[in-house]
Amino acid sequence: MSPAQYQRTILAIQNDTLDAIAYRIYANRSIDMLPKLIESNPDYSPIALLPTDAVVILPNDHAAVAAPSIKLWD
Repeated sequence: MSPAQYQRTILAIQNDTLDAIAYRIYANRSIDMLPKLIESNPDYSPIALLPTDAVVILPNDHAAVAAPSIKLWD
């Protein structure tokens, strides 16, 4: 399987929601990643509580690359 076809997945736990999964996986970036998570899992978007052991596809997190920093002092 090529890297382009590889997708990360996670199994939902009891009473899990997509926003809880986004917070657990992406932490402070969960607000940015939640729409992508919903888009990756259209079957689960109308469901408030996910079924236990539901396979949730995680979108790629391309922001893992560190942004260039600015040095204020030498």
